[in-house]
This record gives sequence, structure tokens and C-alpha cells, in this order.
Amino acid sequence: MKKMKALLCYGKDDFRMEEVEKPAISDSEMLIELACCGLCGSDIVKIFNTSPEKPAIYGHEVVGKVVEAGEKVKDFRVGDTVVAAHHIPCGKCHFCLHGNHTMCSMFKETNIYPGGFCQYIRLSDEHIKNTTFLLPEKADPLEALFIEPLACCIRAMDRMSVKEGDIISIVGAGAIGILFVLLARLADLDAVVIDLDSERLKLARQFGARHAINPADEDLQAKIREITPIGIDSAILTVTNIYTVADALAYIRAGGEINIFGMGLDQEPIPVDFNRIYKSELTIRSTYSATPDTLSRAFDLIIKDKKIDVSGLVSGVLPLADFKQGLDLMLDRKIYKAFYRL
Repeated sequence: MKKMKALLCYGKDDFRMEEVEKPAISDSEMLIELACCGLCGSDIVKIFNTSPEKPAIYGHEVVGKVVEAGEKVKDFRVGDTVVAAHHIPCGKCHFCLHGNHTMCSMFKETNIYPGGFCQYIRLSDEHIKNTTFLLPEKADPLEALFIEPLACCIRAMDRMSVKEGDIISIVGAGAIGILFVLLARLADLDAVVIDLDSERLKLARQFGARHAINPADEDLQAKIREITPIGIDSAILTVTNIYTVADALAYIRAGGEINIFGMGLDQEPIPVDFNRIYKSELTIRSTYSATPDTLSRAFDLIIKDKKIDVSGLVSGVLPLADFKQGLDLMLDRKIYKAFYRL
């Protein structure tokens, strides 16, 4: 039995590099050797989850080099550097046919194996066909790790009814918030970024946010009325809690919409003023994860066409053995995303 190195999470403060079984592949699968893997906010939620599913190998934003390819694999070969994502919808079920691809049972069941934070990762034939992309030699692998999160943001924008010239609010100036700023610029939308971290708000302006508001320092509602007397057209909540929901319901315009993009695990129910929603014809929707289509579009925007520049979000790479250091840097908001290698 061949072994490989992997980072196992036993608890929020307990991470161990261990030897685990190296995956074997079929004639339609590939094995990639880890080049780098990004730490996602959804990984952090799972890390802090107290469910009994641990120890577990997390990580799903992966770039690796193909080291084994089954004889039926035609589009990739040994030596290629690829970027891969984890979930795949079937495209045929009731959910997929209604555009709810991330509610598909196949989507929920599929994943790269055994996870991104390990030496070797197996990609199924479905992953190879739908969520794996060849990286050009000159492409920055760390920038490629933003393809999956950008694809999630693209899907959120697709599900919203924004029009050119609209004013949107982006709550949270983390990596996801900045990706929304970059997409807003591309779509000629006026972005208002809201965060309690003034330094991150300064950076959000550098990335293209027209307005940046810190509710701890300014009257949020008054400031938004100065920007747009009728209210914000669409609000994107990358941070969702009782305060951000209440704020959004107060500053959203009549007929506007709120998109719940980020939510903590096991979060307490949030009270909502349905009278306000009804009388103002507001829409509240949510967006969860990405699809093969938005992954392909994100790949084009970052790698192929270079219309989205994520280089300003890239920080140094840490060895997997120093996983906790990167996690703490993200939790302390000192970096946008932690990047790891073996």
C-alpha cells in the first residue's frame, strides 16, 4: 500500500501532518501532485464545526501537476499543470433544469479525493470533463486558485437582476468582497463596500470600489442616502448576521434585492421584517457555490483574457506543516487568503 503526506484536521487547533493511503486511479481518472492549495472561508467554517466528521482532509482550491493519467484521458497528459474544482452537478435533474445546480444530489456528493491539503489528489472522469483546466506555462498558480471563488461570485451576479449603472453594496471587504468589486467594475456597476476594517476599506478603493463605509466611524444609513437618495439597488452580503441583514433592509431601495452569499455554520436564526419586504417588494435570495459554466468563465477572466487581476490578493506560500499560521493570519485579517504547498 503506497502512502502520501496529508494534513488532517482533528479540531480547530489540532492539525497534523500524517501518512495516509495514496489514491489509486482508474483508466478514466487522473492523479495530480499538489503544487498549491488555497484556504477558503468554507474550509474555515468546517474547521470550526464541532460535528463528528473529523479527522478530515479539507481544501478544494487546487493547482497540481498531472503525475498519472488513465488511458481513457485524452485532454490532459502527465506533466501538465492543472487547476481543479470540487463539485459537479448532473445537469439533468429537476434542480439543474431549474438553474439550482448546487442543490443537485450529484453536486453534493462529488468531490476531489481525498481533499486539497495533501500530496496527491485524484480527479474523477467527471472532474476532468467539467472542472479541470490546463494552466499555461506563464500562468501564476496562486492567481489560478481564485478561479473557484470568482466562479462563485459570477454565479451570484448571474442570479441578481443588476443593470449597468446600478449601485450595489458589498458587505465585507475580504477576498470575496474584493472579487465582487472587480466584477462590479467589469459590469459598470457602482460598488459601495461596507466593512469594520478601515485598512481593508482603503484597499477596496484601490481595487475599484467607488465608495467605502465603516459603520463604526460613520452613520451608514445617512452615508448611503448621500450616495443614492432612493437606496441601494442590490446588496451582496458576504457577511450575514443580524446587523448586516437589518442594515441592508434599511438601505435597500423599494423593489431592490439582497443576496445572502456568506453564512456561518450553525448560526442562530435572524429575525426579518417581512412587512418591509412585502410593502417594498424586496427580493431576498441566496447563492451557494459555483457551476462548470461559471468556473469556465472565471478561468477565462483570470487566466485566458486577463480581465480580472487578482495579483493584489496574493500573499506568500506556507508549507502545509505550518497550516495553523496561515489560518491565524486569515482570522486576524492580515492576509486575504492563505496559500499552502508541501
